[in-house]
Amino acid sequence: MLIELLEQEKLVLNVVQEYLNKNRFFNMNEVVPFIISRFRNASININISGIEDILRSLVKKNLIVEGSKLTINDVLNNKKRKIIYDYVVENPGIYFNRIVRELNISNHVVVWHLNILLKFKFIRKAKFENHDLYFHTDFDQKDLKLNYLTSKEKGKNIIEYLKEYDYGITKTQLSKELKMHINTVAKYLKMFEQIGIVFNKKVLKRVLYFLSEDFYNI
Repeated sequence: MLIELLEQEKLVLNVVQEYLNKNRFFNMNEVVPFIISRFRNASININISGIEDILRSLVKKNLIVEGSKLTINDVLNNKKRKIIYDYVVENPGIYFNRIVRELNISNHVVVWHLNILLKFKFIRKAKFENHDLYFHTDFDQKDLKLNYLTSKEKGKNIIEYLKEYDYGITKTQLSKELKMHINTVAKYLKMFEQIGIVFNKKVLKRVLYFLSEDFYNI
């Protein structure tokens, strides 16, 4: 994650890194005197107000976070955190239980690392169907629900069937073909309709479901 810094921001960030390396948490009020003493010894002329402005700028850029021992440069140095981050990037819309299950990492460890990744804006999260879905900051959120629904075997099977049989099918037929309860089929079709992936059309008193043409452009 490349962020352009002014020369004075680099100087302040280097001293903050030194401060945090002493196993301290970042706190604006406590770090300022430490920076002043370092700058005095190095004959660097930035007053208290200037230091505070720079610290606020670094916080705004998510390079440092209040109450953390880390800077942005430290975040992916932890092996498990890097594994979790890479998994989220590769599986946008992934939810907590799948991260725990697929990576075989304990709940509390996953919670801890996800929170750090969120604090430093490496990832984001959004709620859907009572799940927190995790995704990379640059990922287009409009595709998030589709990724989530098709990450589930039932949702994926419905989409694959509709893709293959593009002449339309009823809920009842789909339920029989996929050996899936009709209420489950109805639930998924409704969610797919809500995000514009599936639409229905009444033909000779039957309601048929089709994949949207836009789906093939995703």
